[in-house]
Amino acid sequence: MNPLFPEIKPFKEQFLSVSSIHTLSIGQYGNPNGIPVVILHGGPGGARSPRLTQFFDPKHYHMVTFDQRGCGHSTPYGELRDNNAQALIEDIEAIRQLLDIDQWLVSGGSWGAQLGLRYGFRYPERVLGFILRSPFLGRRQDLAWRFAPNGGAAQIFPDHYADFCQRLTEQQTADPVMAYCDVFANGSEFEQLAAAQQWSVWKGSLSHLLPPKVAHERFGLGKKSLALARIESYFYREHCFMPDNHIIDNLDKIKHINGILVHGRYDMVCKLEGSQLIAQHWPNCQLQIVPGAGHSSSEIGIIDALVQGTNTMANWLNSKN
Repeated sequence: MNPLFPEIKPFKEQFLSVSSIHTLSIGQYGNPNGIPVVILHGGPGGARSPRLTQFFDPKHYHMVTFDQRGCGHSTPYGELRDNNAQALIEDIEAIRQLLDIDQWLVSGGSWGAQLGLRYGFRYPERVLGFILRSPFLGRRQDLAWRFAPNGGAAQIFPDHYADFCQRLTEQQTADPVMAYCDVFANGSEFEQLAAAQQWSVWKGSLSHLLPPKVAHERFGLGKKSLALARIESYFYREHCFMPDNHIIDNLDKIKHINGILVHGRYDMVCKLEGSQLIAQHWPNCQLQIVPGAGHSSSEIGIIDALVQGTNTMANWLNSKN
């Protein structure tokens, strides 16, 4: 089994103003002369972490990470104004230009994988290849799977779903995403923090093949969970700012680019069916289904597959030069 590479410190950190409101926090890791890769965190509303770089050999890769709008160390914190998928796509391109990188690999998991694909649709000439995990397609059926009372996640984890809906009225449970958005827009600080914990614990409970017993401690972390829940629910309310089948309908724009796609067979957050569909429409995409794994990138099988994938991509790109 391939383990993670050791954690390293960034060789440079900086900020980039991308609008009259938003400033992004950017970190660079590894070999400045290595294969450039932009690594996109999940959420929307998550944050970059040094752990995202540990899937890449620092001797071979120049890794770029950043906090997307409104989260992590980017400012203003939790801001929804001027925060949408199209803006995030342009932010990626602005970072590429800032760092004077001609082409780079695009990597990300879950929401980060969706955002990476959409960046590729917009700027295919800037993409060397893709390394993606468990992409979230953002279709209505994907949102229903995770949030609807008759969705797949609620049927498999009815106890966790009951906790998720604990603060909602019976009428609100028909559309939990809208109900949570209303709390984050109009609730008191206490109500928002409590709702953010419920939202984050629900997602965290679904992320592992075996839900952690300490989910409340791991995922219900006040300020961090508030940005995740507020931004994520807002993006989901807007259907990720794209038509329903946008990802599948646009794969022809990147069909000539090589991609490695890793997905846990028992992923409860992002359906394996979505990755299977992507692979069917993308001839240069290699899908690896990881048995005995769920959604989390911390599961042993996912780590092994991703590290193997980054090594394979590095060998392939280096052989071309």
